[in-house]
Amino acid sequence: MNKLEFLCLLGLTTTPVLLAADPASPVPAAGVNATPAPLTGTLDGKLLAAGDNRILILNADGSIAWEHPSGLTHDVWMLSSGNLLYADGNAVTEITPEHKVVFQYKSANQQGGGTYACQRLDNGNTVIGENSTGKVLEVDPQGKVVVELQTKDAKPGEHQNQRMVRKLANGHYLVCHSGAHVVREYRADGKIVWEQQTPNLAFAAIRKTNGNTLVSVLGSIIEYRTDGTIAWEFKNSDLPGLTITNLTGMHLLPNGNLVAGCYQAYQGGQGCGLLEITPTKKAVWSFASPKTAGTMMAVQKLTAAGKPLPEKPQR
Repeated sequence: MNKLEFLCLLGLTTTPVLLAADPASPVPAAGVNATPAPLTGTLDGKLLAAGDNRILILNADGSIAWEHPSGLTHDVWMLSSGNLLYADGNAVTEITPEHKVVFQYKSANQQGGGTYACQRLDNGNTVIGENSTGKVLEVDPQGKVVVELQTKDAKPGEHQNQRMVRKLANGHYLVCHSGAHVVREYRADGKIVWEQQTPNLAFAAIRKTNGNTLVSVLGSIIEYRTDGTIAWEFKNSDLPGLTITNLTGMHLLPNGNLVAGCYQAYQGGQGCGLLEITPTKKAVWSFASPKTAGTMMAVQKLTAAGKPLPEKPQR
């Protein structure tokens, strides 16, 4: 191991580092609890989820197949290589299934939470939402920052400058300004081409193929048309008998179902950390385990083999 790899493993790098990738599938960590946890309904695959200072892969019965310690993770992706990319406030990190760090970007400014969002692009670049500065960055495979976009009204060191950030198919960037309760679409030159006020903290946003935008705002998930009118809304009170708190991370599935995670998911022991709902607002399954998933803000549904779904993920 060279010095650069050693610093990367310790999380001491302040600039992006890219090492060799490992395409192996995730393997259980020592001490992983294989006891099934409470899962109601049918989960037809595995689930990648993250939140309470760890990243999990859950089996279809709710038991833990794999886990990795992290900070309070807001965003996580299973990559086609089998590696995992995540943002936990401290850094954006890529690890192999054997927990080896192969890429890490750490913001020089950590005040308020350095980095909460990440996305690996088809060209190998990594989009990074740098909350501490309010910037959207794009880093190439060699570790060079090739895009640096300063978003509007950001306050250095503010905890709620940003949550999820995504690069869209049109080359624009969709940014959730959580504290300002607004989602904005930026061109690479910084011009705002669309924005939508939200009734609460804007955590995650997904641009649908029909042009509408799904936004999670804690108490609900709202689908906005381009003119700002509401096409659909799921409220956390829409499933009688199931306590749902703060809806955060989302994965829109090819069949139109939504998988969502919940922040601070339990009230008096009641709640669920993860769930899947249909467009008609029916629960497909829900996962309730305060010890396992007290907070699960990032979620991605996987195949039964624990691989990314074949369709490009809408997250």
